[in-house]
Amino acid sequence: MSKQRKRRREYRFIGFKVYADTDQDILAWWEAIDEGQRSDTIRDLIRERLGLETRRKRQPDLRELVEVREDTAWIRRALSDMPAWLESYLHELAARPTVQAIPSAVAPAGASGMADNESQRRLKRIQERGW
Repeated sequence: MSKQRKRRREYRFIGFKVYADTDQDILAWWEAIDEGQRSDTIRDLIRERLGLETRRKRQPDLRELVEVREDTAWIRRALSDMPAWLESYLHELAARPTVQAIPSAVAPAGASGMADNESQRRLKRIQERGW
């Protein structure tokens, strides 16, 4: 009974140099990857950059997960504080005196640095809103 020899997969070696003085960030990243995962990681990065589908699911970086967790907690706190903040802001707005139309004799046209038609448009909008 003869054993069939398993055919070796064909491959091409692609390599590049990384310099210790200028590429320290790349070297640190490389060293952080498990030795058995380095080639797969490089293949996935190249496929991702080319817009192709990666062969394996990328494991999320734990730092990214911690950051997402902290951001989610911050958003949750902000959303729970928002009703009270809005209520106090609306009370503050209600307590402010209303803006009265400024007579044109007191504030000459263009005194604010805006074109006359722009200042008139804004003044009209303020009056309509009742501020």
